Amino acid sequence: MAHNATDFMGNSQEIFEKYHIDKELGFALPKPLEELPSPYDEWISIAKNLPELIEKNKLRERVDQVLPKNIAVPYCELSEKLGLPPILVYADCVLANWKKKDPSGPMTYENMDVLFWFPGGDCCKGFFLVSLLVEIAAASAIKVIPDLFKAVKNEDQNALQKALRYIASSLKQARKEFEKMHKYVDPNTFYNVLRIYLSGWKNSSKLPKGLKYEGFSDTPREYAGGSAAQSSIFQCFDVLLGIQQKSGEESAARFLQEMRKYMPPAHREFLLSLESGPSVREFVLSKGDTELQADYNECVKAMVSLRNYHLEIVSKYIVRPSCQQDNKGTGGTDLMTFLKSVRDTTKSFQLEK
Repeated sequence: MAHNATDFMGNSQEIFEKYHIDKELGFALPKPLEELPSPYDEWISIAKNLPELIEKNKLRERVDQVLPKNIAVPYCELSEKLGLPPILVYADCVLANWKKKDPSGPMTYENMDVLFWFPGGDCCKGFFLVSLLVEIAAASAIKVIPDLFKAVKNEDQNALQKALRYIASSLKQARKEFEKMHKYVDPNTFYNVLRIYLSGWKNSSKLPKGLKYEGFSDTPREYAGGSAAQSSIFQCFDVLLGIQQKSGEESAARFLQEMRKYMPPAHREFLLSLESGPSVREFVLSKGDTELQADYNECVKAMVSLRNYHLEIVSKYIVRPSCQQDNKGTGGTDLMTFLKSVRDTTKSFQLEK
């Protein structure tokens, strides 16, 4: 697919359809399916009963009844068709794992539930749904991206300021949604139960060579576990604001680029298209206008605030419970070092007045 910035100069609805983005939900999937066609009945049955099967030590017995090869082959083939790696990714457990209790009701925690559970009970529900609400709050700003690019192209400073203020407001609302994590997610349950099922088999001490997909690959494959780094929304605003993470062999930039492989293809294409667009940062710098710079800085500060809060969450839910254990995130990175690097780089992109 060609990556053309002129995509964003047209009708916003056409843009959303092209890149599989919902006007209200952003990158989240509207009305995720609870059932799959008949060839996948056994998958759905196992998925819906996962916590009980694990608790009763019946999971392996149940899986063996449908044979590992008969799971691995269709799973890998389906993953290839979707353009995603054959492992649980952020899009699976957050973007496409929710429903409204009352279909006509609001998108609030109280009116939402997850479709598929892991052990951990309400902690599982809380972690996935709060992550989704953060995503949706930030994604509300996606609809002003065409306005943002048009404003830069037409050198319309007032329109640009309006779009920047809307983005800053959406990011601040995402930060407020993030606070719900403390209410709905227990640190010990998350660390000792749920986190296990989100861990992948890349840089894994338990699967140092990765996982062999019987009948599909002769050699083991390594894949990172599902993590917030696989969300398109914050990489989207990094691109829009011209925030570039540090590059290098073990850099944050390289890791975030790697995490794009775990995003739905249309969302990856969306990010690439944004990268070909006009530079908002360079336009703001060229104008030398104090008020415009202040509006730009509010967006950057909102991103810094979100990343600061993410550090607090990681400290509470991973670092402290881990004690002397390896301090690794579900994505397989040295999480605190990575997140501090991303936060500090973001902060450095504020413009001097």
